[in-house]
Amino acid sequence: MRKFLVLLSLVAMVAALSSLSFAAITLPVVLAADDNPTAGANSATAFNVNTTNGHLTLVAQLKTGGTGLGGGYFANTGTAITSNGSCVWVTNTGSDTITSFAAPSYAKTGDAGIPGMFSTNGAGGSIAVAPNGKFLVSGNSGTLNISLWNVGASCKLTHVADYTPSGGADFISPVGITPDNTGVVVPLPDFESVEFYSVGASGLTDVNNLAYASLSACAAGCFPTGMDFTNDSKVVVFGDATTGQNAVMTANIGAGGLSNAQVFSVNNSAGAMNPNVPWFSKNGAAGNGELYIGMSGFSTGIPSGEVTTMFTESPLNITVEGNGTLIPNSTNFQGAIRSIGATGSGSGGGGLLVAQDPNTIQAVGILSGGHLFLGPVTTDPNAAGLLSIEVYPNTR
Repeated sequence: MRKFLVLLSLVAMVAALSSLSFAAITLPVVLAADDNPTAGANSATAFNVNTTNGHLTLVAQLKTGGTGLGGGYFANTGTAITSNGSCVWVTNTGSDTITSFAAPSYAKTGDAGIPGMFSTNGAGGSIAVAPNGKFLVSGNSGTLNISLWNVGASCKLTHVADYTPSGGADFISPVGITPDNTGVVVPLPDFESVEFYSVGASGLTDVNNLAYASLSACAAGCFPTGMDFTNDSKVVVFGDATTGQNAVMTANIGAGGLSNAQVFSVNNSAGAMNPNVPWFSKNGAAGNGELYIGMSGFSTGIPSGEVTTMFTESPLNITVEGNGTLIPNSTNFQGAIRSIGATGSGSGGGGLLVAQDPNTIQAVGILSGGHLFLGPVTTDPNAAGLLSIEVYPNTR
């Protein structure tokens, strides 16, 4: 297990970088969106990660006083944390609010929301905070649009505006903000396309829509879902919410928005299927290294798991590196995948954490050549629809 996660020296380093945030908790911290459907019982649960063996220890519960739906899209992002750890937000997908918590005590500071934004169609929604911490975007599968929120004192949210993509109103859930804070990316799975908004002083501007449906590789359908960005904000990688195709999609990001729609196969010898959540290693995000793909089986009999790929930004390419690792659980439903200490050079080291519906987090170690081994499983006693986790601080 020595190769499992980051070295203890890394924990000391990131702790030194965060004098206020999570000050009383050993870093790194995993924050799970519990999505509890019991009225008023929703929360997010924080765990400390043992960087030697991958065990998680419960350290805090952030009670929202709201209500979840108990599930939703596999690529949902139900929590958001500012890059300095000063603010945390948690979605209440059943009661249609976003709850704010502020450091250093992480006491609740308020709720903001729109009637029906998450709950109307029973699919929930997602939130993403800008790296600079100044604004937050919600993907609303209930009202079929996105919303922009300003971040104010004590992390309280103020509604700015709602936007319906030019590509069409859709059951929008995952949303992403580019690392340079200048763009918002919105997958439109039912339209097999993605939308790009530029960020300005007065709000968001719809720049363009990029379609995948016309590509020959998308004959069985290409339905973009979860996403991740390169550090330079020039490439975005999407998962594909379909049972008919085992591939991920990419797009370039530039002054004109999104361009160069491409599709890359992630077929693997382990038989894991349905790639929903891509997540870069440190080297991958820098433009040349491992890219981890979370595979959600959708139903019994279709394997779930993780597949390691090698990503290069220029020329843009994704190839399967490891053989994939099947991650069994009672429902085969895998949610978010996040890395801790994974450099992604191909020589091993570091690890992954995988959200598993309804209430567990699976630890996975990374070996050389992209091969993986299963670590311990941790149960979140507060969760009822656990599909979303975040790690603070982001060690890549």
